[in-house]
Amino acid sequence: MRGNFSPLFRVFVLLGFENLLPPSLFCLSFLSFSSLYMSRGASSLRGSGVFGRVSPLGRTTVMTTTTAPRSTGPAGAASRASSSRKGEKKWWRQSATFFPDAKRNRAPRRPSTTTRAAITRTTAFAATSSIEREEHVRRDNFTYPPEYLDLGPRIKKALVDCAAFDPEQYDLVCDVRSPSEYKDDHLPFAISTPVLTDEQRAQIGTMYVQVDPFEAKKLGAKLTSENLGKILEQHFLHLPKTTKVCVYCFRGGERSLSLAHVLSRIGFDVSYVPGGYKKYRETTLKYLKEDVTKFHFHVIAGKTGCAKGKLLDALEKRGAQVIDLERFAEHRGSVLGEDPENGFTGQPSQKMFDSRLAHKMRKFDEKRVIFVEGESSMIGRVQIPTTTWKRMGESKATILNIPMEHRVKWIRQNYEHFETTEVPRLLEKLQVLEKRVGNERINQWRSLIAEKKWDQFVEEILVHHYDRAYEQASKRSRPNDFDRKSGERKGVDQGGADELFLENLEEQTYDDAAKLLMKKYDKVL
Repeated sequence: MRGNFSPLFRVFVLLGFENLLPPSLFCLSFLSFSSLYMSRGASSLRGSGVFGRVSPLGRTTVMTTTTAPRSTGPAGAASRASSSRKGEKKWWRQSATFFPDAKRNRAPRRPSTTTRAAITRTTAFAATSSIEREEHVRRDNFTYPPEYLDLGPRIKKALVDCAAFDPEQYDLVCDVRSPSEYKDDHLPFAISTPVLTDEQRAQIGTMYVQVDPFEAKKLGAKLTSENLGKILEQHFLHLPKTTKVCVYCFRGGERSLSLAHVLSRIGFDVSYVPGGYKKYRETTLKYLKEDVTKFHFHVIAGKTGCAKGKLLDALEKRGAQVIDLERFAEHRGSVLGEDPENGFTGQPSQKMFDSRLAHKMRKFDEKRVIFVEGESSMIGRVQIPTTTWKRMGESKATILNIPMEHRVKWIRQNYEHFETTEVPRLLEKLQVLEKRVGNERINQWRSLIAEKKWDQFVEEILVHHYDRAYEQASKRSRPNDFDRKSGERKGVDQGGADELFLENLEEQTYDDAAKLLMKKYDKVL
């Protein structure tokens, strides 16, 4: 045996050749020793009797009983690199003698790419683990050098990807991003406290790229300081010291920390969000894709005008778990469904809709059923997340039905603006339906509107447009409720949807219906 191979390494090899070690243990030991020799060279271990350890920098360091003075500078570095290369070449020459092939009488080939990759992964894993351990110790026991100011633990971390995170636990959630970013989406209950306006943010970003990062930072600090004074005056001067504040920006960097630092120095209880809104958005999408599958839904279906939303309100008042998708989307799910309460300014963004839905569902008990109104996959311009909509289509449903006269009454009550101030908008919207119902029927409806025959107009549009659209949408969203051959809706005894008929729109009628549904379906699973 060559003298510069460790005795312990020889023992492992001999035991392996004599089949005294399990193959898995032998392979593991071989990879470990091989990685050691490949990284430093066998010659560096001659006479040491010590195998070394993995340093926090990811390199194998070797402890020897005797040490020679280490050369420094470029010459020393070149010498060490040369020694390492020599040692590596020598290792491959020695391996031909140390691992003879008894049957073929030839040395083994250099390890394959797969083997070398495995060796590299083994070494890298050990190095990473060591780094993490030392970093953990360093963070826990870290003290500033004497020439630095120790600011101490003043700003806590609010981890949005933690199940326990709830923005309602804070007295104030501050979104320091620009107003346009806030409008697109924000954490629930957050207020807009921009440290930079949209124009200022664009100006600094352009300067950062085209002029100089340092100059951009100086201007950013000036503008941020001015805006921080306004934020303090508007939102914090009247608040007590015990106020709990959570601050976030897009990535959890300079913008959020600028406000968090000032508030913490004042004495407020301050937290900031590492990763910022970007991390929150990732967490929301993951929740809507994966965690929603654990919930069970019960769909309240029915034709337009059956006051399904009123039944959801009655269920929620009784303590049921309810999701009102139309309320989150600020749209009633039809061509005339724009919400007049927001001044016809449009719907929230898809991101905002997702945030509202995820926040509501995080508060639900997965062992109880969730009541939700049956919808198409699109509510106006926003889309119900795929996993949620699929779970709704697979769930049990109750079809609500009321007399036509009460359907007409409900429609006129909730779309009153089309009879008063928004008649031109109604006529404009009807033009969209021309391809579906024909030009002749559109002209008939226009005449009824001009003559203010509202009951007749509403009944006409319900029968000839909305009811037909409902049947088509039901077959797409709930195919299991229909017979595949005939296309007819299945009965309850055939596994189809349940049916619930209500005689009128009275509050007591809908409260009784809610009580009945909860007794029948809202059971702890």
